Amino acid sequence: MSILRKILITGTSSGLGKELFNQLKVTNDVIPLTRQNLDLSAIDSVQKYIMPRLDMLINCAGTDIGGKIEFVQHDSTYIVDILNTNFIAPILLTQKALILNSQCKIVNITSTNNKRYWPNDLAYSLSKKSLSTFGNMLQIEYPNLQYLEVVLGLTKTNFNLNRYKHNPNNIDNLYSNPHLTTTDVVQQLMPILWDNKIKSMEISP
Repeated sequence: MSILRKILITGTSSGLGKELFNQLKVTNDVIPLTRQNLDLSAIDSVQKYIMPRLDMLINCAGTDIGGKIEFVQHDSTYIVDILNTNFIAPILLTQKALILNSQCKIVNITSTNNKRYWPNDLAYSLSKKSLSTFGNMLQIEYPNLQYLEVVLGLTKTNFNLNRYKHNPNNIDNLYSNPHLTTTDVVQQLMPILWDNKIKSMEISP
């Protein structure tokens, strides 16, 4: 009997994280992390989290709560939540995973926004750009690191309900643009997830 690979995925309550969990749990031992069992915006809790030995860590959770707004109008508590959830927590979880297993593959979900900054989304864009830079630095520090960055374009999930918290009517306008579904993303991601020759992949509409 083959040994199941142990995978931890953050952000599995909905969206891409949930879709990945449903696909990967069929042939793997998958740990789904949601806000209910670990709030990534609460860094003290992340620091205390007891990480099991993993074969793969997928940093999928993301938030842009109260985003798409001028920087000076963005609630400072939301800014902290975005940076903690999207950047600081993945760093700490990655460190924990690599301490226990230097061969653990790290998968970071970033954004096509990294290519160009669009105004009125500073905190989110900064967090994803920083996560991408962290991954690049990590590969320099550990040349044999198993790593994949997934650069994700517009995808229809509940993510945007929080992003447009101040103006929910904008969601309908958003999805009038070409966009992906979580099924689209997973279908493209699954075949290369364990391919260690591929270090970065863009998935966009």
